[in-house]
Amino acid sequence: MKLVTTTLVLAVAGTAHAGGLQRPNGISARGVGMGGAFVAFADDATAIYFNPAALDAMAPEIMVGGELVYGPRTYTPIGGPDQSTTIVAPVPSIGLVGRLGDSDRPSRLTFGLGVFNTFGGDVTYDKTGNPALDATRDIVIELDGSVALHVSDRFSVGAGIRLGLGLFHVESTMLPFDATLSANGVGAGMSLSALVRPTDRLRIGLAWHSPLNVTTKGTGEFDFSGVPTTDTIEHEQHWPQWASLGVGYQATQDLRLAAQVDWTQWSNTDEITVVFPAGALPDQIYPEYWRDSWTVRAGGEYAISPLAALRAGAYFDQYAVPDQSLERQYLDSNKVGVSAGASFHASQWRFDMAVDGIVPSTRTVENNAAEVMNFTPLVNKAPGDHRGTLITFELAAARQF
Repeated sequence: MKLVTTTLVLAVAGTAHAGGLQRPNGISARGVGMGGAFVAFADDATAIYFNPAALDAMAPEIMVGGELVYGPRTYTPIGGPDQSTTIVAPVPSIGLVGRLGDSDRPSRLTFGLGVFNTFGGDVTYDKTGNPALDATRDIVIELDGSVALHVSDRFSVGAGIRLGLGLFHVESTMLPFDATLSANGVGAGMSLSALVRPTDRLRIGLAWHSPLNVTTKGTGEFDFSGVPTTDTIEHEQHWPQWASLGVGYQATQDLRLAAQVDWTQWSNTDEITVVFPAGALPDQIYPEYWRDSWTVRAGGEYAISPLAALRAGAYFDQYAVPDQSLERQYLDSNKVGVSAGASFHASQWRFDMAVDGIVPSTRTVENNAAEVMNFTPLVNKAPGDHRGTLITFELAAARQF
């Protein structure tokens, strides 16, 4: 039973957990509107995640927001019919920012606490009765606590502790049997950041987030020719480290511009390893070959009045999953995205909204089995056409106090 469980865990781990599960632009309605070029100008409670150092200049606020992710996608295997599904997923974004000290002499320390879905996705296909992964969920929801130190009017630093709740679920048909697996667990990571203001108009933001590893544990139900069996399972989530460098420029009193480069270390998951501490079976290794990815962003904000502002942005995001590992469970290709957003103030309230869309594209994966002489680690798993898009709607309300 353990050997069969291992085979299934290895099969699902690679398909449910890759760069295609990262939203290239999300979490902050204000940041999304600027194409994600937000590290230098992070000015809402999501700075807790994007750049804790930027909290130093923020007034205390509470923010409650959410995203609605809409993602139609289609996989057309070579010589086979289309296999289509549409992702519709609500995603929370909640943050609280506060500062110690009295009104005469505010503290140099600003604190923040937030809840964000930073990586992962949930994909379900209609069951056809054929061998397939019908549903996969691999998600991490972070509880982040951050602090910023106001060193001077020109310089601040920040740090954060990240606690990640990992959620894992798979439903499969005839791989090599019907199965349903569910597991969850908790992991920890950290973040460091800095914000430099060389002049009154120029800002430079730098942020780094450590890897976040979560060991999920749960149970699996397996159906052997109509005989259901239950066993324990483990699945290791390896969410990558990433770093961002952003530059912001206050062009006029009403216009600010931003550019940013992100690096994400998806190569830290070059293989999936299942370990048996009791030594009943040898460790199992499943190659993945994922690659580091780079994202380039640009955006701007224009204040049309003291109570309203408009935003726009664009970005290019590299794919992380090579042809060998790409499957229908996720959509990963070189992506071009565009976004727009707005903010409105009413008394002590602020309302932020944005929409982001990835230009629809098709990624063609060749059938290379003959070329690599059916050497399994090099054979493309899902040859054919992978196409789709991702649209994200953002809405948040914040109140300063």
